[in-house]
Amino acid sequence: MKKIDFVYKNFDVKAFSKNLKKIKKSECSELSDFLTSIVLESTRDISQIKKEINYYQFTKSKPDSEITKHCVNFLRKFGNNYSEKDIKKYFFEQKNILNMDFSIDYEEWKNLLEIHVNTGEFFRKFRKHFKIIYYGHLSYMSENRHLDSPYEDIICLHVPQNKKFYLFFYGFEDDGNDSSGIVKIYNKKPTNDQIEKDIKSSNIFRYADLAKKYNWRKIIQTSKIIKFDKEYNRIYSDGFKFEHKEEPHFSNVDDYFNFHNSKGETHIARSMAISNPEKYFKKHFKDWKEVAGVLGAGIKGYNATKRSEKVETNKFFKFVMSEKLNYRNNIKFIEEIIYTYDDLEGFLKYVPLKIQEGKELKEEIRILRMFRSNNKKFIIEVFNKNEDKLETLAKNYMPSTIFNDQKLMFELIKLDPNFMSDIGNKLKENKNFMSKVNKHLDNL
Repeated sequence: MKKIDFVYKNFDVKAFSKNLKKIKKSECSELSDFLTSIVLESTRDISQIKKEINYYQFTKSKPDSEITKHCVNFLRKFGNNYSEKDIKKYFFEQKNILNMDFSIDYEEWKNLLEIHVNTGEFFRKFRKHFKIIYYGHLSYMSENRHLDSPYEDIICLHVPQNKKFYLFFYGFEDDGNDSSGIVKIYNKKPTNDQIEKDIKSSNIFRYADLAKKYNWRKIIQTSKIIKFDKEYNRIYSDGFKFEHKEEPHFSNVDDYFNFHNSKGETHIARSMAISNPEKYFKKHFKDWKEVAGVLGAGIKGYNATKRSEKVETNKFFKFVMSEKLNYRNNIKFIEEIIYTYDDLEGFLKYVPLKIQEGKELKEEIRILRMFRSNNKKFIIEVFNKNEDKLETLAKNYMPSTIFNDQKLMFELIKLDPNFMSDIGNKLKENKNFMSKVNKHLDNL
């Protein structure tokens, strides 16, 4: 089924009316999808919800939004013994959550749907539930010249279930800087004169300030309808042909992993292999470079992802470096990941002495230890003696603690102002330190 047909078929009028009740006042969005987003939010797609439930059911990941927290709460209530009826009752009826469509891979389809919605075509297909009582077009006159851009299309939508009339607008500009939003909500049916008076006096439009500043004359034209031109289906042909994807659902964890490990979303299989390496490590990881990447490796240490936590707390690291596997004896593997960890001594407990004493690593370990010294005076001396190598030293050898140390970081910036970009997040929040740094830079 085409995605756009799926939306028409599964649009829930009652949910849409509830979602409109969340709007309390005039509002302007910097995008043209203000009302389209509410339509999509009000479209039933139980397969998406099943997919999200599966994700938290089998990966044990932490939810990253209020909506996804409901998946975790649902699982707490029902465990693994839930039915489609349970999902509908909990999400559709109790929470008014009809889908969890977070994908952004169908922009052309969404652009086409916006035209369906913004012209009123979408609501004209649901005449039993909605009525558009006003169509209008706002443009501007400035310096005796008609402005082709910007302009606003405006509709007033009657939603009987809410006993309200919603005045929506869609602003268009030649350079693509579209906008949309709501001008006003009426409790009683407004007259055309009242609507047009509110349009002219409203400051909600994107260009309201410019219109006031330059004394643009507002021109309002009413029409019987804003016609939807079917030619848009051809213009946005990829979006018109875009197919709705029915998401697969799984009742057991192994089937879920196997699907994502072969033809689903690889990052999900990887997450499961990291959190449960005893079960899934060998099924997922094909070579040591993939494993090194997970453990923060850069290219021979350059731009390695710094890890400040203690090695003992990293379950995946401990599994990889255990005697069950042979990674600890792979000198190339060790060379890739040794630069990642602030906890160098904790790291070295897992590396055989013969590897540490080898000519490839012995000198590297000496330098890494040097930058983990508590003797800041000594470290600053190293900075000064190696001014021409500071960037390489920073990217390869310095632990993340240095970039959050006021004294050491200021010395680095004095030697090379480009280290401003490496200031640690905690140090960025230190107003006194940042003031000192900025004062130094101003005096250069």
